Amino acid sequence: MAIARRSLIKRSAGALTLAGSGRLAHAAENLRPVVVIGATGRSAGPIIAQALEQGRRVTGLARRPERLTIDHPNFTAARGDVYDIDSLSDAMRGDEVVISVIGRGLADVDSEPGYVDLYSVGGSATLQAMRRKGNKRIITMTSGGTEQIPPAKPTNGDPSDEFVWRHRNVYGDMQRWERILLRSDMEYVVLRPRRLIDGPIQNNLKLSVHRNHAAFDERSGGHRSSVTFADVAAFTLAQCEGNGYLGTAVGIYSDVYLGALPEASKD
Repeated sequence: MAIARRSLIKRSAGALTLAGSGRLAHAAENLRPVVVIGATGRSAGPIIAQALEQGRRVTGLARRPERLTIDHPNFTAARGDVYDIDSLSDAMRGDEVVISVIGRGLADVDSEPGYVDLYSVGGSATLQAMRRKGNKRIITMTSGGTEQIPPAKPTNGDPSDEFVWRHRNVYGDMQRWERILLRSDMEYVVLRPRRLIDGPIQNNLKLSVHRNHAAFDERSGGHRSSVTFADVAAFTLAQCEGNGYLGTAVGIYSDVYLGALPEASKD
C-alpha cells in the first residue's frame, strides 16, 4: 500500500534536497508531468518541490545537473543547454508541460549587460525541441517591467526606471521572446513576476492579465511590491492543467513590499 508522506525541503549551497521520500497515496493521474528548464535557478527549486509534492513526474534540465541534490523516485536530472536543441528534446517525452525559468543573473545591479539572446534564441530552441517531441504547452517566466523599457536614460530618479534602463538589453530580449511565443503554435502562458523573494506561501498574489502582450503599466499593481518564489511556483503549476491564462502575459504582484518578509537562510 502506498504511504502518504510530507516531504521536507532544505536549501543548501544553492541546491534543493528533498527528504522523507515515498509514494504519494494517490498517483495524481490528472496532473501532467513537467520538464523544468533552468532547474538549478532560484525560481525552479520551489516549482520542483511542489510538483513532486503533488505527485507529478518531474525532469529538471540544467547545464550542471550534478548541482541538483534531489532524492525522489519521480525526479530525473538531465544535462542540457537551451542553445542545444538535441539536449532539450532528449529531456522530453512529449507528454510534459515545459516550464522555462531560465534567466541571466543580475547579481551586479549596477552593470549594463551587452547584447543578450538567452531568452529569444534559447526559447526558440525550446520550441523546436517541443515540436520534435510533440509537447504542446509551455509556461515561461520573464519579468515585471518587460514592457516598460524607458526610451532614454531616466532623469526622474525612479530606481525602478533606472534598473530597467541599465538592464535594457536583458528586458529587450525578454520582449523578443514574448513576441516569438505570440506568433507560435504553442499553448503558452508568460509569467511576469515582480521582485521575487524567499519566504513561505502567502496566498496574496494579484494578477494583471494582458492578451496580445500589449504594452502596459504594471505599476498600477504596485511596482515596488514583492512576491515569494513559493507563491509563484504554486501559480505556475496551476497553469499546467488550467486554460484560463493561455495566450496571455500575466503580471504577478502583491501588496507586500520588498523586505517585508524574512528571507530564507542561505546556510
